[in-house]
Amino acid sequence: MGDVRKELTRVLEDACEEVDRRLGAFLAKPDDVETIHKLRISIRTLRSLLSFVSPLLKRRRHRLLQDDLRSVVIETSRLREYDVMLRDVRALGSPSGELVARIGELRELERNRVVGVMDGRHTRRALRRVRRRVKALPWKDSVRRRGVTRADVLAVFDELVRTVDEGYAAVDRTDADAVHTLRKRAKRVRYVAEAFCALLGERAVAEGARMKGVQDELGDVCDARVNAEMARDLLDLGLSDEARGALEVLLGQSQALVDAFVTGARPGGVK
Repeated sequence: MGDVRKELTRVLEDACEEVDRRLGAFLAKPDDVETIHKLRISIRTLRSLLSFVSPLLKRRRHRLLQDDLRSVVIETSRLREYDVMLRDVRALGSPSGELVARIGELRELERNRVVGVMDGRHTRRALRRVRRRVKALPWKDSVRRRGVTRADVLAVFDELVRTVDEGYAAVDRTDADAVHTLRKRAKRVRYVAEAFCALLGERAVAEGARMKGVQDELGDVCDARVNAEMARDLLDLGLSDEARGALEVLLGQSQALVDAFVTGARPGGVK
C-alpha cells in the first residue's frame, strides 16, 4: 500500500456523514436520550480522527476545523449531563420521584434550547464548513510532496497510545481537567482504532479495546464529579426533605467514587 491519503480522507468523509445522520435523528426525537448521546459521540469521533491526522495537516486550518466542531458539541454538554444525572437518580434506592421531576423540568428547558441551536444557522454553517474542508484536507506541503504511508499512520497511532499509557501512570487524580483530558485521549485511541482499522491492523484494534476500559473508568469519575457539582447546585432549589435526601445520597455516592479513584482504591486502568 503506497500513499494512503485517499483512505484517510474517505474515513473522515464517512465520519462527517455520520454527524449529519445523528443530527437529523436528534432533531426528529430530541426527547430520546440516545439521540443526543449518539450525536455527541459522532462529533467527538470526527474531532478525534481529525486530531489523529493533525500532524499531517496545516496547523491553522486544522484548528479552524476543530473550532467549528467544538462550537457545536459544546452546546450539547449540559443536556447530556442532565441525562446522566437522571439515570443515576433513578438508580438510587431512596425515594426520588420529586427529584426526577425537578431535574426533568430543567432537562426540558435545556432540550428546547439545544434543539434551537442544533436546528439553527450557526450549526448548519459550521458543519457545512467542516464538510467542505474535509473534502479538501489541508495537507502540509511536505506531505503533498511525499505522501503518507501506512508506516507513517502506525507511528502516529503508537505515539498516541504511548501518551495515554504514560499519562495514566502520571496523572494527578485530584485534577479534574487533567483526568478529563486523559479520558478524551483514551477515547481517541479507541475511535481511531475502530475507524482506521483497515490501515492500522489487528494490533491497533486490540489497543482500542484495551482503551475502552480506561475510557469507562475515567468516564465514571468525570460523570461523578459533574453529578456532585450539579447536586450541590440543586440543593439550593428549595426541595422537599425527600428530594433533598435523594440528592444527598447521589452526592455521597458520587463523592465516594471520586475519592476512591483519587486514592487508587478503584479497580481498573491500563493493564
